[in-house]
Amino acid sequence: MKEQPTRAIIASRILDVDGEPSFTVQIAQPFLEPDGVTWRCEYTLTGPITQRSSSFCGVDAVQALLNVLYVLSVDIEASAENQTGRLSWGGQRAHFGFPAPEADPERMG
Repeated sequence: MKEQPTRAIIASRILDVDGEPSFTVQIAQPFLEPDGVTWRCEYTLTGPITQRSSSFCGVDAVQALLNVLYVLSVDIEASAENQTGRLSWGGQRAHFGFPAPEADPERMG
C-alpha cells in the first residue's frame, strides 16, 4: 500500500474543552487528485476524546476548501466533547466560528 504524502496545514483553530485549549482543528492545502479533475481538501480533529481525519472534494480548490469548512461545523458539533457540553470557542458553543452548511443556499438544493 502506497503511503499518502503529508499535506501542508494552511489553517488551524484550537477550541477549548472545559475551558482549556485542547481540541485542535487542522485544514490541509487542497490538492488535485490524480484524475486531473477532482480537488480534495483534508482535515483533522484532535481532542481528548475525538480523533478524526477526513476530506471533502470539489470541482476546484476553493470549493473543496469551502466544503471542508461547512462539514467541520457539523463534525465538531457531533464530537463527543461537544455532545457532553464541554466544547467552546471564544464563548461560542455552536458552529465554533465555522460557516454552517445552510449558509450557502445553493447547497440546500
